Amino acid sequence: MTKKTTRGISKDFAYQFIKSDLYNFYLKNKHELIIGVRNNYLNLYYNCDSIAKIKYTKDGIVCKIDKYYLDGKHYNSKDREKYFRISQTEIIEKYTIIKRFSETKATPEKKAQSKLVILNNQNPNSNWYCLDLEYVKAFRNKDEKNNANFNGRFDIIAISKKKPHKIALIELKYGSGAIGGTSGIYKHVKDFRKFIDKKYFDKHLKKEIIEILNSQKNLHINIPFELPNLEDIFFQPDFYFITLDNNAKTEKASTPKQTMAGYLFKDYRWGCKRLSEKYCVETDFGDITKKSNTFHATFLFSRETLDNITINDIIDGNYDERILPA
Repeated sequence: MTKKTTRGISKDFAYQFIKSDLYNFYLKNKHELIIGVRNNYLNLYYNCDSIAKIKYTKDGIVCKIDKYYLDGKHYNSKDREKYFRISQTEIIEKYTIIKRFSETKATPEKKAQSKLVILNNQNPNSNWYCLDLEYVKAFRNKDEKNNANFNGRFDIIAISKKKPHKIALIELKYGSGAIGGTSGIYKHVKDFRKFIDKKYFDKHLKKEIIEILNSQKNLHINIPFELPNLEDIFFQPDFYFITLDNNAKTEKASTPKQTMAGYLFKDYRWGCKRLSEKYCVETDFGDITKKSNTFHATFLFSRETLDNITINDIIDGNYDERILPA
């Protein structure tokens, strides 16, 4: 069996999977399931939770699942294994249970992320196609990963449908909960800036995007444009921060946009009420709302919440506010 060394699955793997019961089950539930192409394996996502890791071995299609989705108990050091081998039939029969535990675990942000991707890809009039979510760079071994000094994650990768194909690297925020602190906007800017400085787009990501799309084609996933070559992809990606539920929790509280401004800027912009004393993007990485800055991004804000998301174009959809780099 031929194996990929960066991203994607072999044609043999794809052929065997599309003949499987699990693939037919995915087709019946595309309104809530997403297939993620990884390095020689697939993830089946519900709520951006990987509810099955799918591989192709000498035994055929083999699946593993985090035990949490079967019994609701989180992994601890006393457990022998976190992931259990599970048959396709068992995944299908226990899907209702798996979904229930995922609903309990997944954050509103992850649920909104999944919904945005599905709504976008179901819309034939969207200018974009979401080709991946929860992207993490693949490494051949631990030494390569440690030496790379880049472990950033992209919530969503989208590609424009028209040539030259633009690539959108997207970070999604939902409400004010995940904007500050060690995993907030500051960390994401730091990761994005490192991604640029190390030239990972030209060195790795463009090629991986081609491999993902080729694998999706082999999986009979509908790609709404002709498969591109490397030269068909725009020479640099665009970065986006999308914020949903941009609403203040109380009358006097800050909106997520105002809270975000406290971490982005040295001064009081965007109606900011309080500046961060520890993390400041502008101090360490410059003003990322300016095109002249090494790293710059577009900010999209919507007041829509998980219960009423209608945005069906991930970039060009009906957002309440759009702040382009000036």
